[in-house]
Amino acid sequence: MDESRQRSAASAIFLLGRAAAEIDERVAEIYRCREIVQRYRNDPDQEVKDYCISQSDRAGRLSGEVQRLLSRSLSQGSFIFRGQATAVDSLDPDLLEAARKHLAGVAAQVFDRYGEAPLRAETGLAERLLRAGNLRAVTAAIDPLGLVQVSGSAPHIDTGQRALLSLRDVIERHGTVEGRRLLDLFGDAPYGWSPDTLRYLVAALLLAGEIKLKVSGREVTVNGQQAIEALRTNNSFKPVGVALRDGRPSMAVLARAAQRLTELLGEPVIPLEDEISKAAARSFPQLQVRFGPLAEKLSALALPGVDRVRGLTQELADLLLSDASDAPQRLGGEESPFYEGLRWASQVDTALRNGLEETVRDLQWHRREIEALPAAGLAAALQADLEEDLALLRERWSQPTFHQHAADLHSLRSAIKVRARDAAQAMAGAQRQTLAEAAQDLQRLPAWSELTQEEQSQTLARLDDLTIETTPDLQGIKRLLNQSLVVQARLSALKREVDELGHQRQVARQRTAMPQPIRDRRVVFTVPPRLLTFEDLEALINRLQTIKAQLAGLDEIDVTFEVTSDR
Repeated sequence: MDESRQRSAASAIFLLGRAAAEIDERVAEIYRCREIVQRYRNDPDQEVKDYCISQSDRAGRLSGEVQRLLSRSLSQGSFIFRGQATAVDSLDPDLLEAARKHLAGVAAQVFDRYGEAPLRAETGLAERLLRAGNLRAVTAAIDPLGLVQVSGSAPHIDTGQRALLSLRDVIERHGTVEGRRLLDLFGDAPYGWSPDTLRYLVAALLLAGEIKLKVSGREVTVNGQQAIEALRTNNSFKPVGVALRDGRPSMAVLARAAQRLTELLGEPVIPLEDEISKAAARSFPQLQVRFGPLAEKLSALALPGVDRVRGLTQELADLLLSDASDAPQRLGGEESPFYEGLRWASQVDTALRNGLEETVRDLQWHRREIEALPAAGLAAALQADLEEDLALLRERWSQPTFHQHAADLHSLRSAIKVRARDAAQAMAGAQRQTLAEAAQDLQRLPAWSELTQEEQSQTLARLDDLTIETTPDLQGIKRLLNQSLVVQARLSALKREVDELGHQRQVARQRTAMPQPIRDRRVVFTVPPRLLTFEDLEALINRLQTIKAQLAGLDEIDVTFEVTSDR
């Protein structure tokens, strides 16, 4: 009686009966029979085996007698619960039926808070409540406890309902509680709620914005796929953390978040936390797909913002992992870097799709090619003429607001193309003038007159072939610069050919006019043994110069010096 009054025994029922001496005697005999069987069951003697069988049968009969004696003794005894004794036979002559009746009366005292949620919910009730989406769509079939109430025209979760208050109090007292711990607490006294009913109540508190779930390290505060998966079954709910929310977003935050999300999506968003999160969870995957290639595109174009886009796409991915639970807070602050990033990325992507990408690629190609031109002549003049424009271009590209200058960049591209066209036309004219002057230089060569009329025409025609037709743009300038090298090389080659051909013909003509010995490459040259005056030395040198000129152009020569008699 004293023990039943203790707090530790508040949910225990004691059954007390009077002990009987015959029960002890039979228990001792049962023990003796079983020991005999245990010791001699493997004996090979058949008589011993038969005896073991008879002892085993006797133990069975005695056990039945003990059971009947115990039942009779307990039937004449009392149930003791919280200091109160109740005669067993006053409830029913049968012990088991009396126990059932007594338990039925005691259960209401042990599970005195079961009446707060007197329901054995079906397994999918929590999921069906969450999937309803809108509280207006909630019916009695998915809300058997009537947790959804209508105040005026707006439905809401009645957080004052006793079961929800009890659940909230336990969570507040324990802080963050795992689902398995909640299932144990509310499955035991004094609640006795079914696990499926508990998940249904947790889903209602989530819809009311009173709690947050911690799923795989991520906080979920709104109804979404993550919440549905977490509360789908008892097993999925066990590892989920449940805690009270620190505070819900203010109306000002929700209003700003809804307005900004409306601007981003182009469709109205109701300034309610669930609606904002649902709109974000529905539309942000599209933004992920849209902004996914933007970082690589900016990198290829050497434009700023690559790290910003990558950080933004990662932030979108993190947000979607929690069903966009943080969307109201991230979008609704007085200053929202997340919103500014989304708007900037959207503007950049739109500008690139509307022709800015092509313009930037074209401008970058022009800038590289112009800076690679040789710093001489008309190319240097073009570089100097475009120096300010290229500096402005570099300044625009270094700023994250480059997309706002799309019109200026288009105009700048047109201006660069116009100046490149003028430079190409001027360069083409200069090259034609160079070829005309080259033709005159060829005709002024001393050896030009040695060529026949046909050879002269062919040489000038080869020079005319160096004239090329180019497009009036930067590509044309590059071709003209390359052609200028070809012109210089070809002109030098033509001059050498004309000189060599004219020289050969002059030599041939001179050889024809030479004396026979000279033509035969053999010359006998007589010299005095001594030179006594400068006049004699000068005369000898002049004679040698004359012989040298006569032998010019010969591959081999044979000069013999004969010394005359001394003076």
